Amino acid sequence: MTSPTANEVELRKRGRPRRPPNMAAALGSAMLAAALTLGSGVVAHAWPSDRYRAKPVEFFREILGVEPWEKQVEIIEAVRDNTRVAVKAGHKVSKSHTAAGVALWFYESFEDARVVMTSTTSRQVDQILWRELKKMHANAGRCVACKEENKRRALRFEAPLPKPCPHSFLPDGEPRELARTGLKATDFREVVGFTAREAEAVAGVSGHNLLYILDEATGIDRAIFEAIEGNRAGGARLLMFSNPTKTDGEFYDAFDAKKDFYKTISISSEDSPNVKTGQLVVPGLATREWVEEKKREWGADSALYAVRVKGEFVLNEVGKIISIHAIGEAEKRWFEVAPDTTSRLHVGIDPAGVGLDGDEGIYCFRRGLRMLGMLEFRGLTEDLYLHHLLEALKRHASPRELPPIVKVDREGSIGAKVFYRLRAHLDGLAEGTRPPFELVGVASSMNAMREPEVYGTVRDELWASAAQWIRDGGAIVTDSKLAKELHTPEWYTGVRNKQKVTSKDDLRKALQRSPDRADALCLAVWEVPSLMHPREPGAAPAPYEPPPVQVSAYDLPTGIDPYDLGGGGYT
Repeated sequence: MTSPTANEVELRKRGRPRRPPNMAAALGSAMLAAALTLGSGVVAHAWPSDRYRAKPVEFFREILGVEPWEKQVEIIEAVRDNTRVAVKAGHKVSKSHTAAGVALWFYESFEDARVVMTSTTSRQVDQILWRELKKMHANAGRCVACKEENKRRALRFEAPLPKPCPHSFLPDGEPRELARTGLKATDFREVVGFTAREAEAVAGVSGHNLLYILDEATGIDRAIFEAIEGNRAGGARLLMFSNPTKTDGEFYDAFDAKKDFYKTISISSEDSPNVKTGQLVVPGLATREWVEEKKREWGADSALYAVRVKGEFVLNEVGKIISIHAIGEAEKRWFEVAPDTTSRLHVGIDPAGVGLDGDEGIYCFRRGLRMLGMLEFRGLTEDLYLHHLLEALKRHASPRELPPIVKVDREGSIGAKVFYRLRAHLDGLAEGTRPPFELVGVASSMNAMREPEVYGTVRDELWASAAQWIRDGGAIVTDSKLAKELHTPEWYTGVRNKQKVTSKDDLRKALQRSPDRADALCLAVWEVPSLMHPREPGAAPAPYEPPPVQVSAYDLPTGIDPYDLGGGGYT
């Protein structure tokens, strides 16, 4: 590498690039670019730059080659002008893209800059925030106009403009693979990322030019905010993004009790230029088709639409069995919770009739705290329910583990027929044959048996069990129908002060369908005490041992668990 030119040395002393006063003059600055060119063909530049410190939007356009849309500009300038900024937003409004761009701007614009990016999960930090930052860093070095010109050149099969283009510069450093190892400059400026669970790492960063960027801020513990607040005494700044899923905590307070101390910004998915124009103006942002789909699916007046599309807080979550925040956290955990191959496989089946226009028949699969997935069918006969179950168990179950526990809603004629068909299959096996599954029939309308002093029926206990499973760290697949079905039911007080779930008929009216997915999940996470096999953490699955006594479900009263003759469980 050649030695720095005198001009380059001067630029470094001044801390800012010698740039033309406008784009037109910049177009004629080829000689300047050539003078700054090193032997490798890379244009040198003195970072950090006080010019871009005052003009962050120009940094996006000239260095990152990104034309920010209206709400992005509002956020970018708010971070420049305020020490605390909170952004509540719907889905697909470029939150992560904006966060990554702001991180790079701060890193390249302030002496001794330190940026800490954090979120609730490692996936959100490494695979979303950090991946976005690495992409933007790799694509930097061409201004918006030259990127557009390169697109036209590609269509004409012409060579692209050089990088950096005459109006841009290459950013400092090279991002490492993971956020925690960061992006670091030789003068000790850096961008790093940690999950919010790593409180000590997040709190351990200090400096006089420090920016914290918190994504999914509603799920971040108050302890993190307390640590950040300590650093703010030394001048640290704070930028928060989140869907407004929770009505307590620091993020909610920023829009309520502490609104005088924050610059607050609200973004609805409906604000997207793609929605407003009905055309794909900005790839990746919410589209009109997506918004209309969610409006039909959730309802324009629903809490899910308010939070996930309009980006608004919902205050009537107190009576909900499972809140929007809990559902969102469970969806994010699905990417974090590894499949527990040592846990027994559970299957919940919510049957539907043979008519193609009726409800869906749902199979839900679960191991430990992770929902594995669902199968949906319409118009199945009892024989087909058995067929699809056996085929699914071939994919999900291992012959070396205890047989899966299959729990079937046996309410009504349809559920009873499916249950007895599965029971007949087990009863028809030759003596000593390893059964492909163990069967439990759940009669949800029966009086509660586990906590009869608290709940009215087994159905109420099923929903309480599902809510507790999610609180304990249960992870569910992202499915808009499932989310709506889990969020709709509420608790109310019934006769004798028993806790009751919204009736099935009322749920049908609210959803315009039966809550089949939620019912199947409730069954899948329902633990049957007599079929639980304790083991040490990390131990191999217990081998199958045939039960010493074979008892037919036909011989026992409805509501008794045929595998728990001591009365500890029920179906």
